[in-house]
Amino acid sequence: MNTIAAKTPANSDVTYLKSYNKTPSNHTLIKRKAEFDFDADIPRFWQGEVFATRMLDAMQLAFPDGERMFIQSIRNYEDKITDPVLKRQVKEFIYQEAQHGIAHTEFTEMLTEQGLNVNGPVKLMKNMMVTFTDKAPKKVVLAATVAAEHLTASLGEFLVGSEDNMLTKAHPSIKAMYMWHGVEEVEHKAVAFDVYEQVAGGGYFTRALALAAIYPFALIPLTAGTMAMMQVDGELNVKELRKGVSVMFGKNGIFRKTFPAVMSYYKPSFHPWQSGYPANYHDWKAAYEESGDMTQAMIAVDRVACL
Repeated sequence: MNTIAAKTPANSDVTYLKSYNKTPSNHTLIKRKAEFDFDADIPRFWQGEVFATRMLDAMQLAFPDGERMFIQSIRNYEDKITDPVLKRQVKEFIYQEAQHGIAHTEFTEMLTEQGLNVNGPVKLMKNMMVTFTDKAPKKVVLAATVAAEHLTASLGEFLVGSEDNMLTKAHPSIKAMYMWHGVEEVEHKAVAFDVYEQVAGGGYFTRALALAAIYPFALIPLTAGTMAMMQVDGELNVKELRKGVSVMFGKNGIFRKTFPAVMSYYKPSFHPWQSGYPANYHDWKAAYEESGDMTQAMIAVDRVACL
């Protein structure tokens, strides 16, 4: 196992390995096929808590169409890439994002089977993304992808690298999915950024403005979607909403925990690999390479965390 460095300000609960100022020369993205079983045995509140479950359910509704937007924003510049390493990473990025879209589409179908009407929110988000992609300049769309990828990478680092995260009590099948997704967000966290800077000639102001717009705006559909699902569940009440405030913004809340990592983006000298690899990444990767099974890889990480 690699020597572990001290915790860094990037994500206060996450232990990171070596920091880099650019994408490591020996870094690889792995193509893994999404294979999960979202069967009837998965409890309605699979995370163990009502609000946390529905918040994560609402968050992932945007993923399939979001992944498609990210892929298109990169493809807009694919024929201009001359660096063979970056060209290969772009193809691997596209594969990984496509697999994420497949997994979360299947997960959304499970939510529909629970009696949740998610078609309206999904259609609304899809129309917004399509309109934005069609109307905005290509460089602005790519900047939005860079900002969104930073948010998902910050979340992925937290889920993979923290021993006390929102997945601790989650159902194994869904925990395995989120752990896999988090690992791959870490793996390709700099691809869009490198295309933006090296190929599109993007600058600081546009990428910074993109995050400033996306980060607070994302809270609106997330909160509304969470509450709408809770209403269908019959769980929309003051007690659960108070828990929700804690889940999102409390001492151990997901947005509070990831906020330092998110804000590191505003350094003019920022590069996604300055945070390096989160602890547990290599354990997950090694376990998956040995077993070819994402659940076994998740179990391996849990076992290491208990040592």
